[in-house]
Amino acid sequence: MNKKEREFIGDQKFLLNQKKGTLSKYKDLFPGKVSFYTFLKYELIMTLFSGIPGGIGLLLRKIFFPRLLKKTGKGVIFGRNMTIRHPRKIEIGNHVVFDDNTVIDAKGEENEGIIIGNNVLVGRNTIVSCKGGTIKIGDYSNIGPNNTLISETSLKIGQYVFTAGQSYLIAGGNHSFEKKDVPIWFQPSVSKGGINIEDDIWIGASSTILDGVTIGKGSVIGASSLVLTSIPPYSVAAGSPARVIKKR
Repeated sequence: MNKKEREFIGDQKFLLNQKKGTLSKYKDLFPGKVSFYTFLKYELIMTLFSGIPGGIGLLLRKIFFPRLLKKTGKGVIFGRNMTIRHPRKIEIGNHVVFDDNTVIDAKGEENEGIIIGNNVLVGRNTIVSCKGGTIKIGDYSNIGPNNTLISETSLKIGQYVFTAGQSYLIAGGNHSFEKKDVPIWFQPSVSKGGINIEDDIWIGASSTILDGVTIGKGSVIGASSLVLTSIPPYSVAAGSPARVIKKR
């Protein structure tokens, strides 16, 4: 891979193409660039406690998982078989619940990582993943099961937001494809400014929200909608692409 190609690709793709050993790649992708002691602590805690079922597992994770994270509030519940990456860039408020099989991934070099407010629920099998970007989730929000939240730039979710199952939000992630002599894999990502989901919003099942979109306060997005452009406050929008069909 030449220097020009390196400029086109993101950190994760560059890492996967580097001629590093397996252990070095694993450390960069999972615990991050940490000391050997921190790496060992991460490995022991995730290996020993992540998969334990029942109340004993919940108690042990409540004791040990906060030792990995940058900040953890009171009364946080960590479900079984969670994947936690770059934990030193994850901040969690009070009374947050992570259901089983969730992925919380804050990877990136200069990003803030993942910041979750108070009284938030993250549903089963949901992925909250930074690819160099930042993700913020406000108080009393409910992220439904099987959601995918990805940020290469900024993904902000306000307070009292709830997303139904299978919702997909991606901030960044658009690739240019003008060059025919360069694989799309190596062409640069294009940002439209991230995603901003304001307060008191309901996003219906299987909806997709793309980069550059702001959904105004108090809006409702119908199931299976594809949101390509911003939605004004207190609107009901639906369709593919989504259009405002009425005002609240």
